[in-house]
Amino acid sequence: MTVDPRLQSWALDWADVDPAAHPFDPASVPAVVRAAAPAGLPGPDDTTASAPDPRRTWVDAVTLGLVDRYGRWAADWQEPATGHTADGGLTLRWCCARHSITTREQTLATIAGALLDWRSYLEEVAECFARHLPLPDEPQAAFAAWETAVGDLVATAAARTASAEHWYGDSGRVLTWFLAAAGVPDHLCRAMVDDAIGGRFRSWTTPTGAEVADAAEALAAAVTGVDPLPEDWPDTWPWDWPSRRSSELPAASRAPRPDRSAPTIDALTVWRRVRLAARWADVAEHVRGPVGTGRDGVAAHFAAREDGADRLLAALDLARADAAAGGPLTFARLERWQRVVLGTAEAPFRTTSAWAKHGREWYAYRPDLPDAFDACLAEATDPRLPLPSRAARVYLDVAFFHPFTDGNARSAALALDFVLALEGVVLDRAAPLLMTVRPAGDTRAAEAMARHVAALTEHTRRHAGPG
Repeated sequence: MTVDPRLQSWALDWADVDPAAHPFDPASVPAVVRAAAPAGLPGPDDTTASAPDPRRTWVDAVTLGLVDRYGRWAADWQEPATGHTADGGLTLRWCCARHSITTREQTLATIAGALLDWRSYLEEVAECFARHLPLPDEPQAAFAAWETAVGDLVATAAARTASAEHWYGDSGRVLTWFLAAAGVPDHLCRAMVDDAIGGRFRSWTTPTGAEVADAAEALAAAVTGVDPLPEDWPDTWPWDWPSRRSSELPAASRAPRPDRSAPTIDALTVWRRVRLAARWADVAEHVRGPVGTGRDGVAAHFAAREDGADRLLAALDLARADAAAGGPLTFARLERWQRVVLGTAEAPFRTTSAWAKHGREWYAYRPDLPDAFDACLAEATDPRLPLPSRAARVYLDVAFFHPFTDGNARSAALALDFVLALEGVVLDRAAPLLMTVRPAGDTRAAEAMARHVAALTEHTRRHAGPG
């Protein structure tokens, strides 16, 4: 049987779904759904072996009405990855015609809610695209920008779908749309994404930071033609990086130390230049709290950690208590939280250089580094700068100053959460923010992180409802 082209949701491209190209009035949805729905409801026993499923026919009629009113993007209102409860938690609003058709009023309300969820998801995707486009022309800069963008998009899809059955298919579709939005010819987009994902992702399994970054690197290389350097992996972040590359393992278990005579990049010096150049005051707007939904995205992300989740959650409680007490962010506070994270009696500021990316990048040490770091931490609570910028900047400060010999990604996440909590902001989703690796020398990536914090804060505010 030929499927009406208007029902072929799997064939939607970015031009079909881009919210900017399809104006939408959310208030109109209940009336449009009601008008599109055929009279009556098919019952569970109406199906016969020799006739089409009347429930499927009924749902198709509703879908055609929505498409005729809103455009082809509405055809995918049954997308299971985008349902949200009022507090921002993920839920499956529409399962299937067999189980989701109940009473007429309840069924119409479910369809209306599912359509609004789908539109919300498309708007979130568009916001994510806007954070990364346009991409730079210079090949090396373009490679870094593509790598950052792809990691961000995959992490967003994984978090939004709760890594459910088909989350990787959704992330592949979003990546294909991003390629199209960036100007890659349509006939190349799908093949590039398929080659990059290449079986790395699995149903019902949250991807590790390594898997996300591996796919990001592969796609960046395919688009730009720049070959990544071998084993180009950070040593210590994100938290779920492959153990063989981690500096958190006992020395006997680690891979051989890098050749430090090879050319290297002082990531800390590069970051300090980017820190001065970034337009922190302009890339995000001021945010006033409280903002929250009852769902704690940072805690949920920490709880998913396979090792040390209890210690990390205990450190988060300490950081939140310190935020409630008020006062500046200091190294003493970071160090107290880090002792809990690592389960150690002391977590002093490092006294040597720290290395990463197989020796090609390091975080230099100088005697004045602790004082410079203290000055950066003090700026994290300066209200003259927008909150999203301050939170993003302090995260990157901790990542690239690399104050501890171990666990700097976790410390960076705690610092970011502390700065937000001071203003009463508790993000309902944080995995997209904390799963993505950002290069030290990319001003665009730093600014994009500030915009990402702002977008997630606004996302939380939207799902909090009127208040």
